[in-house]
Amino acid sequence: MMRPSASCVGLLLAVMCLGNLYCKGRGGAGGEGGQAVAGENRPAAGEGLSAGGAVDTGRVETVGLPDGSRVMKKNRTVIRLSKTFNQKERVLDLDGEAIFEIVADAHRPFIIHTRNLEIAVIGTETRMRVDAYRSNAGEQVDLLEGRLRVKKSYHSDTDNEAEFLEGGEMIMINRDIDLMEKEKLDSAELSKLRKSVFP
Repeated sequence: MMRPSASCVGLLLAVMCLGNLYCKGRGGAGGEGGQAVAGENRPAAGEGLSAGGAVDTGRVETVGLPDGSRVMKKNRTVIRLSKTFNQKERVLDLDGEAIFEIVADAHRPFIIHTRNLEIAVIGTETRMRVDAYRSNAGEQVDLLEGRLRVKKSYHSDTDNEAEFLEGGEMIMINRDIDLMEKEKLDSAELSKLRKSVFP
């Protein structure tokens, strides 16, 4: 008996997930407009803007958000929008790796929740890369343009202070050793990241 290839299984799962999201967005079962909610401002687990297949093919997808911001995400990356996204605030949950181009809006904060971090845009147009798979202890945020306030999403026994980033800086966190460090991006890495961002 022939077994389907891993890429076929991944494609099938992606089509099924997108079809499910399309139905929810058209008034089917689930959250309002396909945007699930857990509590006031945290997205719920299990539903989202998009869900990739089980196999990482390295494919990158560009997704437009309701506020005009754009995201380039890897195919296994899951982004969940809060129910009130683009109303009083713009809150989303990220599991994976993505490059964000965020539209400035001083009246509606843009906040990204990951397993280890809360990343808040400080009022300016922002471009950044976030590598934050829930299965990994470590996460990284590379800021190309804009300003960010980044803090741990969990209570730490050592340090709960937020860090403020400017363009050309990065932050790394490792939850296993409860360490968060801010550094400057080296010029070669910064140049490489800028080339991978939206044209």
